[in-house]
Amino acid sequence: MSTFHDQFEPDPESDGETRVWSTNKPLLQNAVVAFAPPYPEYPKLKLGRSRQASGDPSCPSARDVGDDIVVTLYCNNDNGFGDYHELAWDFVMANASEIEASLRRKLFAQHQKALKQFLEEVLPGDRKTQNYWKKIEGEIDWHVPSAVEHLYNLVGVGLVDNGLDESGFCSFEFQSGWDRDHGVGIIMHKTNVLAAGGMQEDISRGPDLVESLKYVQSYDLDDGDLALQES
Repeated sequence: MSTFHDQFEPDPESDGETRVWSTNKPLLQNAVVAFAPPYPEYPKLKLGRSRQASGDPSCPSARDVGDDIVVTLYCNNDNGFGDYHELAWDFVMANASEIEASLRRKLFAQHQKALKQFLEEVLPGDRKTQNYWKKIEGEIDWHVPSAVEHLYNLVGVGLVDNGLDESGFCSFEFQSGWDRDHGVGIIMHKTNVLAAGGMQEDISRGPDLVESLKYVQSYDLDDGDLALQES
């Protein structure tokens, strides 16, 4: 294996198909989950002996700026731990600003849909949520792209042994103030956004990944995403 792969250790929670490495966050370094509109209990949640900071979507450490992320290698396409992963990571590091711009666009599109659903379906029938919303509504401008910096926290990057060319797919994993149960995972190939779902929801699908992404795109394709049917 290369020096890149030597940095990874077997994931103790997997069956050998994933390896993990903690490293500095390459993009969206200052984005955090400062607000979680559907969760009025969020401001009171704290870390403690029974709950340490983690990348779990429900962890209250989402409100803190973290320096590190966990990079996970997925090996479930029979291509082994090799060039797909390394070339994908090299591309991320060499093109971080372009990738961040694509992620910000997709996050804002997801945010706009979540905000609309919240205002129309969640807020009207929940007094506690209404009280929380009154406290945070004026804290930021919820209708501009910079709002994502207060609602999403990058905690991981997944790299898979398959792609549209010699470079593998990547999944950028975010804790989210809109969904503290599942978070958000955005699948990309190089600078192209393909789909969004829950954290690690699609990246681990192995040989079914492309078909899964096409299915997601059939009902959730935002402006600027790369439509796989056309690639």
